[in-house]
Amino acid sequence: MRYSTLNLTALNIREAHERPKAMEEGTVMMVCVRKGRILHGLQILENQTQNSIQIVRDYFVSNVSEKVVRIIVSYVDYANRVVWQKH
Repeated sequence: MRYSTLNLTALNIREAHERPKAMEEGTVMMVCVRKGRILHGLQILENQTQNSIQIVRDYFVSNVSEKVVRIIVSYVDYANRVVWQKH
């Protein structure tokens, strides 16, 4: 839908993404890579008003960068074990 920090209308065309907060707040709309779903998503975006999109409050927390670093570091062992199969 609208990337709240940039105030841009966008359609996320993929199967999964790393921004669950944006999905929960309704600022990002995700559709799979199928023509019908993409067209449907574009139709919804076209019919919505610019003021209907809310800014994701968590993006404006003063220590958001510190939170992101902690989250990334927290997943290093998991990614090494599951994704990269390092033991």
